[in-house]
Amino acid sequence: KQWYQRRVAITAGIRGLLSDLQKGIIPKSWKRYTVPTSTTLNPWIVDFSERIRQLYNIVEAAKKGQTALKELTVWLGGLFSQEAYITATRQSVAQCKGYSLEELQLKVSVHDTAVELDSSSFGISGLKLMGAVHEKNKLKISEDIITDLTYTKISWIRTQDVKETGKQITLPVYLNNMRTSLVETVKFATDESKFYERGVAILCTSLS
Repeated sequence: KQWYQRRVAITAGIRGLLSDLQKGIIPKSWKRYTVPTSTTLNPWIVDFSERIRQLYNIVEAAKKGQTALKELTVWLGGLFSQEAYITATRQSVAQCKGYSLEELQLKVSVHDTAVELDSSSFGISGLKLMGAVHEKNKLKISEDIITDLTYTKISWIRTQDVKETGKQITLPVYLNNMRTSLVETVKFATDESKFYERGVAILCTSLS
């Protein structure tokens, strides 16, 4: 038998890729979605693998039908377009209820575990609250840098059906700690103030 050894030409692109990997830098060609500029290779690989795992779960749920897909808890930070998902949930409720998009208002509630969802609601995991805590259905200033919102239920309610009682604060939801990509704004009940002065916000992912 004769054995042949195939030699692969090392191009400038391959050399650059190997150099980035050795330095722990994310190769430029791999940056297909937004991550903080300070993110290094190892955290990026972990984050990417979790995104792929979620994508697989979404595909498997879709195979089972619309009900299974809707009941799936979504890691918002692990989607490739968070804004598109939020818009899709709004469109879904509008179509289901026969409402116009303009009639619907976003409402959120935070829970320790997954809760039952109705036709207007969706479950989200992985959100991070910076500079505050959520206790007894209210937002409070905290010295903690970041706390996990284990399970967040988002609902689209007709504005005329929303019953707001007491003081509320509107917080920005950012993609990550760079705070350059605003995903949405949400309202929380509170008895306190100075949230804006302390830079309280919600992050979709803790990747840094």
